[in-house]
Amino acid sequence: MELRWSGRSDADPVRGWVPSEDFAIVAAGVVVGAIVLRLGDTEALRRYGGQVGYRVAPEQQRRGYATAALRLLMPIAVSHGFAALWITCRPENVASRRVLDKVGARFVELVETPADSDLFARGDRRMCRYLLDL
Repeated sequence: MELRWSGRSDADPVRGWVPSEDFAIVAAGVVVGAIVLRLGDTEALRRYGGQVGYRVAPEQQRRGYATAALRLLMPIAVSHGFAALWITCRPENVASRRVLDKVGARFVELVETPADSDLFARGDRRMCRYLLDL
């Protein structure tokens, strides 16, 4: 399994978004998902949005791809100057919480999302906060 760089997303200051490095998760030559490293350390990222986001195609889930991708992303994050990463997920996202446990992230707290956030607008009212020391 490998991460294949797929580009850099620009910041959107109006929305409070930071730039990111985007990667495809590739297994046996097939793209099975994506993972993103958000290159910022804002209060909104630390508390709600997370500095990492990942997804695996439904038909490829439960094969360890997200866990492996997060492990591969860790040295990349270090090369960008991170000593730790804040990663968030919905409380009901048991699969994502399991990934975070497997890589050694520490659950910190459950927080309410602000009513004026993109997360709230898409229906995410609460987020679990995890800290992953690198």
